[in-house]
Amino acid sequence: MHQDTKKPIKSLAARLFTLPIGNYLISENFSLFCRQHDLEDLWKEYRVLSRDMPELYGHFVIKNAFVRLLHHIFHSRPNEFLEVVTHFLSSFSQEISDPLPLDDLKKDLTDLGYSDRDLETEFSVLRMNEENRRKCRA
Repeated sequence: MHQDTKKPIKSLAARLFTLPIGNYLISENFSLFCRQHDLEDLWKEYRVLSRDMPELYGHFVIKNAFVRLLHHIFHSRPNEFLEVVTHFLSSFSQEISDPLPLDDLKKDLTDLGYSDRDLETEFSVLRMNEENRRKCRA
């Protein structure tokens, strides 16, 4: 895996924050996601830590907590990271009307060291979900 994870993880988060992810991160659906992946206590801890940082305010608090959460998952559960992220993206995509920037997100994950083959496997479900959502809206 790629050694410098700060930049790709921040880029991944920044792309997601162009969408209304803040609403999702405070939703019951995200709480359920955290419980399913044993991240609930960690998410609460990172929210408190970020809230206590005087230089952070507004949406930067939740963004900082989210970036910390991604870093933690990547470093403590590297074999699960890609699966957790794609499950997160699938769950989040159900809450928004805009399509996910899948190609850009895939690039960030490639920068973290994931192979195109692994990403295609994981992202095929996301692409299918996006296509089904488009058909339903049409």
